[in-house]
Amino acid sequence: MPKILVLIPIVTENLVEETEKYFKKHASEDFEISVTNLKFGPASIETYYDDEIAALFIVKEVEKAEKAGYDAVIIDCFDDPGLDAVREAVSIPVVGPGEASIYLACMLGEKFSILTVGPPYIKRLPTPRIRRMGLASRFASEISVGVEVLNIEKDRERTFNLLVEAGRRAIEEDGADVLILGCTGLVGYAEDLQKELKVPVIYPGLVALKIAETLVRLNLRHSKKAYPKPLPKKRIYPKGIE
Repeated sequence: MPKILVLIPIVTENLVEETEKYFKKHASEDFEISVTNLKFGPASIETYYDDEIAALFIVKEVEKAEKAGYDAVIIDCFDDPGLDAVREAVSIPVVGPGEASIYLACMLGEKFSILTVGPPYIKRLPTPRIRRMGLASRFASEISVGVEVLNIEKDRERTFNLLVEAGRRAIEEDGADVLILGCTGLVGYAEDLQKELKVPVIYPGLVALKIAETLVRLNLRHSKKAYPKPLPKKRIYPKGIE
């Protein structure tokens, strides 16, 4: 039975149990799912600063997963921290929910908006990632609802109402016809938002799971022409990092 590791790239342990329940519920019956989190790194990922802190530890965990016989890994964060580095480090498929859901959005409509959480700022211009992906012409906006990642579950009704308000702005003011939830911590909101807003709403964690399963089934993995193995050289890591 093929195995997929879902790596939560933060040190907050109380997310592991619920994440495991969700992925096991939605995984195909012929896949084995395991979920773990980082032992070193940030409590949440909301900035480029957090991305960079987490990246080294993500790479080392995915290297261990490949050695342990996993067939694919999902980095369970919309920001896809460390994704390019990990794809260089290992030969198994590694899926980033952000990248996967953005490409899927382009199959479902003409313009997409990202509804995100984190610091209370609003971005309407293409982010560096969108520009790198060559999708600036398909991007409508990115809107933060101002709820910190670790507070998403404290008041689900408030979070939902803020997402509805942001979604309406994205649709009516920015021209979005597809919405992406820009945080894998927003579990369980997509279906109700889709009913409320009458446009496709994508939850990135589920997309990443189905893409990972498909890559394993098709025996496809990332090209080593694009992601060559790092050259062997002396690298010194902090104590406790293998």
